[in-house]
Amino acid sequence: MKVIILGSGSYSGTPKPLCTCENCVRARLNPMYRRTRFSIYIEGILIDPSPDLHYHLERTNKRVKHVLITHAHFDHVFGVPDLQVFKEVSFHSNELGIRTAQDLSRLAFGDIMPRGYRWEYEVLEFWKEYRIGRAKVVHFPVRHSIEVAGGFLIEINGVRIGVTGDTGPEILNDERVLELLMGVDLLISEMTKKESVPGVHLGVKDSIELAKKVNAEYTVFAHISHSNYPHEVLEKKVREAGVRGEVAKDFTIVEL
Repeated sequence: MKVIILGSGSYSGTPKPLCTCENCVRARLNPMYRRTRFSIYIEGILIDPSPDLHYHLERTNKRVKHVLITHAHFDHVFGVPDLQVFKEVSFHSNELGIRTAQDLSRLAFGDIMPRGYRWEYEVLEFWKEYRIGRAKVVHFPVRHSIEVAGGFLIEINGVRIGVTGDTGPEILNDERVLELLMGVDLLISEMTKKESVPGVHLGVKDSIELAKKVNAEYTVFAHISHSNYPHEVLEKKVREAGVRGEVAKDFTIVEL
């Protein structure tokens, strides 16, 4: 099974327009340092259709059957209209995520879905297990700068993948979430900032601490802001912390 980190960046991507920080300057000079907005692809499941989704689909040429949305911030959901290339898609999220996806769908199709299309929407309750395609999925709540936000535990053929979504450092003290993610085969954790912002995002130290707390077999750190440390510095910090994992680039592939 392959997990593809389609986009490894945060809301602005890297380079951010008009920004002259070190990371943005380097990204303009060398495409390997560019970061599009965060999104993941796992076996027909798309997590967070970002505004860069057309580019992601163009590059990977993968078919999307199911869409999971962590929360309704624009950088995690504004790619919904680009999914119109697929006639059958199911959307799964909390109530705010689904409502936003439906509103964006109307921008693609209007009020009437074209003949032959079947887009379905399912509101997920936190902590309840759902069957979505071949996956077992649990949506769990996290603290973030929006009314409702969450992460996902996804299990396919016995392989467990945890996705934090955007979350503040409060996750480190959420015993129920920590227990759910304990021992996952793959943790995909946000690492947005140099330092954590309470109720908003994880910093480098706390992202690494989360990977250690849940004893993940392998961790991929993503959702990296242009204002974070350079990629090589982040990799060094992860390596020196003794965490088995890597800092994502766009289109990073993890085989499980």
